[in-house]
Amino acid sequence: MNKFKSSVQMLRLLVIRFAGDFGSGMLSFAISLYILHRTGSALGMGVFLITGPIISLLLTPFVGYVIDNFNHRKIMLLAQVVTSIGLFLFGMVFNIWPTQYYPELITLIIILQITDNFLGTALTASLVQLFKDDELQKVNSLNQSISSLASFLAPIVGALIYTLISIAMFAFIEIGFELIALVTIAFLKFNSIETSEEDDATQSGQTETIWQNFRSGFEYLRTQRLLLILIISAAAINFFFSAVNVGEPYFLVKTLKLSSAQYGITDSAIAVGMFAGGLILSLMKLKHHPVIISYVNIGLLSLILIAVGLPEIFGLTAALNTLYFIVLNFLNGVVLVFINTPLNTYMQQLIPEHMQGRVFSLNSTICMLLMPVGTLVFGYLFDRVQALPIFAITGMVLLLFTSFILMFLNKQKLLDNSEKAIHPAIHEVQE
Repeated sequence: MNKFKSSVQMLRLLVIRFAGDFGSGMLSFAISLYILHRTGSALGMGVFLITGPIISLLLTPFVGYVIDNFNHRKIMLLAQVVTSIGLFLFGMVFNIWPTQYYPELITLIIILQITDNFLGTALTASLVQLFKDDELQKVNSLNQSISSLASFLAPIVGALIYTLISIAMFAFIEIGFELIALVTIAFLKFNSIETSEEDDATQSGQTETIWQNFRSGFEYLRTQRLLLILIISAAAINFFFSAVNVGEPYFLVKTLKLSSAQYGITDSAIAVGMFAGGLILSLMKLKHHPVIISYVNIGLLSLILIAVGLPEIFGLTAALNTLYFIVLNFLNGVVLVFINTPLNTYMQQLIPEHMQGRVFSLNSTICMLLMPVGTLVFGYLFDRVQALPIFAITGMVLLLFTSFILMFLNKQKLLDNSEKAIHPAIHEVQE
């Protein structure tokens, strides 16, 4: 693939990512506000928030099986079509029976979560078919930047038009974005592997059940100690980071007395930081092992976590606290990109293509498992303990945990042996 074709391919991918994330971000924002205003219930909002993760957990075996056994382009196209049909039906039904909005919205969320799982995993597993290995870091970095830009703009635009149009109209607008993504997917240029993929998948489907496919994914991770450690430690890190997700909004609004507008500005700084981080990383050539880069940045994240609680003892004005958290959240966003992107690129390069669907599906599920636990634990703590000790202790524990993982990987020489451990699987696929 020459440089021009690669640039066009990358542009198509970024259009798909922006259209999908921006449209779904606006719709999710509107649905959240609508449910909160109509029900006024934290429980009603909680059911909405927890529906997606539950569906993702239940879908894990099926997503991996489908991605590993069927044509990726067709999966993505079908996901877009089903999404568009679901949005259209929701808009029609909502206009006819607006009083039944809650079950209608929950049903829509279930449909969107199902299609998003298949689309997102298929797209991630397809990157090695769409780009060369030496292009993956740049692709993943720009992908992260455009996703962050969409996440930043979606609530702003959604808030501007929320009072002007109905939820049904939001759904119809989202159809337009989904159709843009659908057309762009149709023009993606897969490499030659895709042409034989369907025949291989048919043969595989005749001999392997969904459960066998799911179990083989676990078996693969069990034999790949480095990948297993990375995935399990990522779940633990998500648990610690729940302190920020739960504690920072409470701390800024309740303790530091920032206004809603000030809090909104500080929150948007994370997306801006991720956008900048993606651009920076796309221009860099990494000189160290991706795992080392990622875990060094997790160490930086732990220091940021400690710094979150410091304004409690500074006694700054609301304006200075706002500026402090704009800077801190911007750095947070940059660091998150330098944590996630090198690891994602590393996994895409080393996991055999016929295993990527089940492995990435398992990765998403395992990483997500401890987040609800972290939310409950830190929610309980912030209701009863001052913020500074919670952030400080959590940050120090995360720093110790990260240091231990790096020392363990170094002692076991897993980073040195990682390619040797995975290359046989790749050679097996090629044969």
